Amino acid sequence: MGLRILIVEDEQIIAADLAIQLARMHHEVLGIAISGEEAIELADQTNPQLVLMDIQLEGEMTGTEAARAIQERTGAQLIFVTAFPGEFSRGSAQIPEPRVCLNKPFSRLQLAAAVQAACGAGLPPDK
Repeated sequence: MGLRILIVEDEQIIAADLAIQLARMHHEVLGIAISGEEAIELADQTNPQLVLMDIQLEGEMTGTEAARAIQERTGAQLIFVTAFPGEFSRGSAQIPEPRVCLNKPFSRLQLAAAVQAACGAGLPPDK
């Protein structure tokens, strides 16, 4: 089996596409959250190895804030998914290391490469 992955994306079509593509790559999608607060709660419940995180989310919390909290609590690796790569670069001081970014729109090959890059960064062990 592949990785245990949490998707944090407020655009339902993109979230569903990510879930389908990841399942086809033999990864387990643990759930989909649309806000940072929901993502943290879901991460606490499921302990993902990898989180695909949109930078702009519904709710008060940004994706970078939620990512930092999830990484501190679970040790999960992160892939930031964004339609605004310039924003990703400008806010890089606030973005947890290591920084893997997947720009929207993306292909299946780009998604697979981003997952591979995150794996190379060192995933937390199964618990």
